[in-house]
Amino acid sequence: MRIIVAYIVAVMLSARAQAVDVDWKMYGFVPNQSAYCFYDANGITRTSNRVRVWTKCLLQKDLDGLDIKGELGGKIVENAARKLVSNYVPPYAMIEDINYDQATVIIQYEETANLSHIQPSARFFYELNCSERMIQILSTYVRVNGKEGFSEKPSGWQHVPPEGAGAALLKMLCR
Repeated sequence: MRIIVAYIVAVMLSARAQAVDVDWKMYGFVPNQSAYCFYDANGITRTSNRVRVWTKCLLQKDLDGLDIKGELGGKIVENAARKLVSNYVPPYAMIEDINYDQATVIIQYEETANLSHIQPSARFFYELNCSERMIQILSTYVRVNGKEGFSEKPSGWQHVPPEGAGAALLKMLCR
């Protein structure tokens, strides 16, 4: 029995440690789905002129529906307040002019993405070719109306239009 309890505690601590290892940064909004999209700043890999990054999109209703009075909500508010006091500016400010109130909401959403277990409506693993301004999707997960779809088949390289999610990622991650 002790072995089982120790195993459960170890798994829980491992899952919690993994959640802390991510640092989700907002890079866009999908209006037709009312979803905010984030990239994992800690998981970025760079090789010569290419960048690989995991992203996820969370529905606004899920982000706003989180109970901020509970323990998790308190931690989110505490972390967001700490960032505001230290003059943290979300990377999203690189692509869009934002005011203090907008920055506050973005920071809260980033912390919610970091700490909550909200099921993403979409998850993509992108590879960016910075010098050629091209992008390909290496892995895709999408959930719509309770149905899920998943693919590990690369999409193939595509040129990035001047606006949209791909353009935002290029601007933020290809310096």
